[in-house]
Amino acid sequence: MFWNELKNFSKNNWWVYLLLAVSLAIVYVTWKWNIIEIIILFLANFLWNLFLMIMQANYTANNNKIWAIYHLSWNFIFTLISIYWLIYFWKYQYIIWQISYCIAAIKAFTFYNFKKDIRFFNEYSLWIFNIFLIIIFIFFWLNWLNIAGKEIFLNLWFESLTMALWFSLVTTGLVSTKDKFRYWANLFWIIFIIIWSGYWVFIWYLWNWIDWVSLWYLILTLTMLVFYLKLLKNYLK
Repeated sequence: MFWNELKNFSKNNWWVYLLLAVSLAIVYVTWKWNIIEIIILFLANFLWNLFLMIMQANYTANNNKIWAIYHLSWNFIFTLISIYWLIYFWKYQYIIWQISYCIAAIKAFTFYNFKKDIRFFNEYSLWIFNIFLIIIFIFFWLNWLNIAGKEIFLNLWFESLTMALWFSLVTTGLVSTKDKFRYWANLFWIIFIIIWSGYWVFIWYLWNWIDWVSLWYLILTLTMLVFYLKLLKNYLK
């Protein structure tokens, strides 16, 4: 079932792979780095974006069991990516909010595949939990102030706090069993990534450099946006 859905999606949305191949080529020629690491990271990001699109296609079509499996799958991949960012770049915001992402995925998987509703995990409880995570996040940042210095801290503070609020909103939407609420939360998430990645691509360009991470996030997410907009008519009714 898992591979059949992947095959069907690939057949109907072949253009996704074309855009992703172009983005990988751009990343490779604009940043001279360890090519093996680039490919592994890119493929990991590619897979979670792909699985997210397949998830959306299936819950739009009311194939609830299948979309819940893909929901859990892309969360597993993103968890591995978050661990990588924590270990190599000390960016703990991803792994902190991955807790909420995984809660939403487990909620969907058990609800649609085993007909067991974990009622404690809902929009309200997860929002409260996200506030708790924001407090932890601020605590880490205040500790980092003593290490990084005030100037660097203030430059990155707004960026990170905005990201924290964005993660909180999206995970609250994903834990919901309401189809429209999930769709609009995901669409907002995608648009935010595009704006944020595009901003950093532009800033690095002004500095005569290319940030390959922001660049591939921008192109990958633009691919997702095209796919989501194709489904928009189903959610304007």
